[in-house]
Amino acid sequence: MVSRFWWLAALIGIGGCLIQNLSPETRMRDSVIELNEGARWGRMDVASGHVAPAFRAQYKLSHMRWGRDIQIADTEILGMNPETDDEGQGAFSRVAVRWYDESTMVLANTVIRQTWQKHKQTFVLTNESIESGHPGLLVIPQGQPQTQPAAEPEQYDSFDDDSQWSSVY
Repeated sequence: MVSRFWWLAALIGIGGCLIQNLSPETRMRDSVIELNEGARWGRMDVASGHVAPAFRAQYKLSHMRWGRDIQIADTEILGMNPETDDEGQGAFSRVAVRWYDESTMVLANTVIRQTWQKHKQTFVLTNESIESGHPGLLVIPQGQPQTQPAAEPEQYDSFDDDSQWSSVY
């Protein structure tokens, strides 16, 4: 009877270890959701915890207007790809953000491409860029220094019909 108890305890312990070993897709999905939900609801402390230290200052500057000049109406994760190369680079997600500019009260739509890097057992955000829609969502306010030099916008494959992502409804 006692030996069965030990076998059962060992089996439960091993099962718990296996549950903790989540797939890369699950770990990336959790990071993408936590970052975007934190940013949407003004929890920059939560969101910036999922941003790579080298990109964190740029991220805070580009999201500085959120919650004050820009109100987020809705966010939707359009897709993600957790596959990385040997250095952990190459993962990305696409997020649609519907938002209001407080000065005009016009609803705008922007699709953001987020680039992620695998870091230990999770993923961290390393870059964000506007893929389509209204470009004003990630604009750094005037008078604020950029922390990284502006890079050439990358060209991405997109859907054949981008009409659903018009900038203003």
